[in-house]
Amino acid sequence: MSAPRVAIVGAGVAGLAAAWTLTREAPEVEVVVLERAPRAGGLIATERTPNGFLVEHGADCLVTTKPWGVELVRAAGLGGAVVTGAEPRRSFIAVDGKLVPLPPLFAAHGLDVARGLAQTPLLTVRGKLRLCTELFIGRRHGGSDESVGAFVTRRFGRELLEAIVAPLMSGIYGGHADLLSAEACLPRLRELERRHGSIAIGMRRMLRARQQRAAHEQILPPMVSLRDGMESLTGALAHALGHRLTLGVAVGGITRLTGGRFRIATSAGNVDSDGVILAVPAWGAPALVAELDPDLADTLATLPHKALDCVTLAWRARDIPGSLAGTGFVTAPTGARPTIACTWASHKWPGRAPEDSVLVRSVLSNPDASEADLLTLARSDLRDLLGITAPPTLTRVRRLPRATPIYQVGHLGRVAWMRERTHAIGAFALAGNAHGGIGIPDCVQSGQVAARSVHQALLG
Repeated sequence: MSAPRVAIVGAGVAGLAAAWTLTREAPEVEVVVLERAPRAGGLIATERTPNGFLVEHGADCLVTTKPWGVELVRAAGLGGAVVTGAEPRRSFIAVDGKLVPLPPLFAAHGLDVARGLAQTPLLTVRGKLRLCTELFIGRRHGGSDESVGAFVTRRFGRELLEAIVAPLMSGIYGGHADLLSAEACLPRLRELERRHGSIAIGMRRMLRARQQRAAHEQILPPMVSLRDGMESLTGALAHALGHRLTLGVAVGGITRLTGGRFRIATSAGNVDSDGVILAVPAWGAPALVAELDPDLADTLATLPHKALDCVTLAWRARDIPGSLAGTGFVTAPTGARPTIACTWASHKWPGRAPEDSVLVRSVLSNPDASEADLLTLARSDLRDLLGITAPPTLTRVRRLPRATPIYQVGHLGRVAWMRERTHAIGAFALAGNAHGGIGIPDCVQSGQVAARSVHQALLG
């Protein structure tokens, strides 16, 4: 009897994590990975320039509170390449033409959080007093989802939402807080409410437990990166796959064969398999599953996505007025600035620029603008907020017309429904940033869950 074969369509981080999991946990399974692009990695892309810059065109870090990313980094032999950022880890929000420090909402010490909220000019006295009432607001009963806007307003007041949370949500999830899902975008805060009644009480207990663990074990900071960029992770995973990974092959559709097997039509011919993991962007999946489940295809097609334009610029350090004492800024979603968020890359992570230079990445969303227009818009905001008038020494633009899915209210319910539909198909699963979270650790876990699900289905 021949070994079962699992075909993985897509070699982004979710597909690579699925392949890694199968090759380690189910060595009897033959793994085939098919990727349309000439390179693996998907949205993760790192460029090392000849003049010493390391440019991240996609994600630039791992969130360590979701351990799957760091665990995979270590398993892939990159544990020694983990880097932490320099202090201060402070970010800002653009308000009325100036940068105002964001209070440390998730600081290691609860006193720092309280002090930061008490002192911030982003909130009025009335808004600060409203925060204090959170201790006395009961937990919400019922399991239905609600918007981020409704959740934050209910617990902390509308002022905190509009002044601080909405800009953060726009910068991270690319959507308006009144449309984004609280269950999908703020799962930890929702869980604290469910378990403790009060988020403030839950945060205090969580921070106390973290401090106790830190006394006995080494705790990584909330975010880390890799010395040679995030593509070193996907590159290591792709290298480990060897001949199992085929690049530059397009998949046109997937059909069922007798006996529960699948046939994948590709630009290089048909590939038959016993199981399939579809790890492509949600917007690219409907055409591939249309023959397997038209309703599933229709649901995938309704998931909205955010267009993002990443503009990376560099200057000589002497051309930057003042000091960039922090990691970057976000802007209010209702403001007139085209920049959604900006990262001071060379201050956030070591080794991103030569010592005499500064590297900055601005994120915009203007699909109708030309590259020249994007550069002008990004530079205009940096001139207004940071006083940078000199011409940049390096420019890069990466355009992503459908970068990440927007987690609207009810998203996790749709994900659960799609998971049920894929189980009904057989040894078939979906993975990627529409099915669990947009960060690298979330995508890693998505691939791992898909791999284990398909393997279990094969075992019967």
